[in-house]
Formats: sequence, structure tokens, C-alpha cells
Amino acid sequence: MNECDVTAVVLTVNEEQDLPQCLQSLKWCRKIILVDSGSTDKTLEIAAQWHCDIYTNHWRGFAAQRNWALQNTAIDSTWVLFIDADEVVPGALADDIVAATRSDAAAFYLCFKVMLFGVWVRRSSNFPVWHPRLCRRGAVVYRNAVTGHGETWDVNGEVRYIRTPYIHYSFSKGFTHWLAKHNRLSSMECDAFFQSIQDKIKIATLFSRDGHKRRQALRRLSFHLPMRPLLRFFYSYVWKRGFLDGRAGFVYCLLYLVYELMIQAKMIEKRVQKRSSASGSLL
Repeated sequence: MNECDVTAVVLTVNEEQDLPQCLQSLKWCRKIILVDSGSTDKTLEIAAQWHCDIYTNHWRGFAAQRNWALQNTAIDSTWVLFIDADEVVPGALADDIVAATRSDAAAFYLCFKVMLFGVWVRRSSNFPVWHPRLCRRGAVVYRNAVTGHGETWDVNGEVRYIRTPYIHYSFSKGFTHWLAKHNRLSSMECDAFFQSIQDKIKIATLFSRDGHKRRQALRRLSFHLPMRPLLRFFYSYVWKRGFLDGRAGFVYCLLYLVYELMIQAKMIEKRVQKRSSASGSLL
């Protein structure tokens, strides 16, 4: 591979298990920068062994952490690639990224392939799902997604897509870790819904050519649907033919049914608390 003009930025906290595989897949980058938010395991030791530039910053969410990395680390390349520690960039994607950096675009969405039980749950995970990961330095500002889970961006210039996926090992730490993480994420999504409940959904965004922003708008709209957890399961497992992913697809769709149920339960709980507070204030 030719020398590339890309710096990889990896956000970490206690990632000793997954980090070596991630860093191995980024050797083609000009530089690897690691932004850690308080690891207590061997994450920083591993990063030092790989000669990463290491920074620490208190975690305030994906968007804030990515913006901090863009503004406060020694990025000396034109392009910046954001990859998480439980993700791997295969050689074919690395080649496509290098080719993309020779274009006049300002940023690129990337997509991922989710692995469960060693199987790519392509249909169950609604592939491709687009994430804002590759950008020219100085061309983007990240901001929180409207759902409260993840991030989106504002881009000064044209945004394109790279269709070769990176690999996401979201279950690498086991189901206990996954459930604990998604318990936290369900609270974030619940809070984001109530914070944005007064904001009108822009109809045009639902039909946007930007796949990432269109999905964010549809996700936000879905919170108003009755029986949303069951609809999510039906959509992924039946409509998108997740059943063709076999046992892994069934388990994956069930897990996201549980996740949607957690969000739904927390939304009901919050509404009840709000009514109780309002009733109490009238007494």
C-alpha cells in the first residue's frame, strides 16, 4: 500500500482485550492517536507498545470526544479516521480509504459488519448502517445524534460513502457487558426523546439522500409508534429476513427487542414520574 495521509484516532476506556487487534489493522496509517477516558487496565500500556500518541480526556460523549481529539491532538495529516477499539479495518477497506483521500470530498460515511457467534449478522443488523468516521481535518464538527445514541456531524463540503465495511465486534466482551452498555444507552435515548419532544421533525429529513441523517430522523419518528419494540423485531427478523442469519440472527434480533423494551419501559416510567410530580405540585 502506498504511503497514506491518514491519522487514525481510537477512543478507549478499558480496552485491553480488543485494542491489539484494532491497532494491528491500523498499521497502514501515518499515525495512530489514542484518546483515553480513564482506563484502569492495560490499555495505555498496550498503546505505548504500539507507539501510539496517547492523550487523556474526561468522557462527555462520542461527539464531544471526537471534537476534542480534532482540536487538541497532534494530527499532522489531511485526513482523520475514527475507529473504536472493538472495530477492525480489513485490508480492502484500508485500500478504499486511501483511494478516497485522493478525492475532493470533505468527508465519508463508513458502514460496518456486526459479528455474533463468529457470523456476520448482515440482515439482522440492517446492513448497511452509515456512521460518520472519515473526514478532512478542519472540515467537520461532530454533534450528538437526535436519538442521544452516537453522533452525527456538520460538514463543510461534499460527503460521500465508502461501501466496503469495517468489522464491529460489539459482543467481544460478552453479553453481560453488552447488556450493561445498552442499559446505559437506553437511558440516553429516553432522555434525548424527552429533551427533543417539543422539536418538530423535518419531513424533508425523512427523505434525505444522506442515509445517516435519514436513519436518525426515522429513528426519532419511531419513538411515537405503538408497540415499537415488537415492530423493530418484525422489521429486522422478518421484513429484512434476519432469519436467514440463522441462530445468530435470531439472538441478535431478540437482544435488540430487549433493548427497545428497556427504552420503552424507561419512557413510561418517566411519564408516570412527570404526572406524579405535576399532581403533587397541585396539592
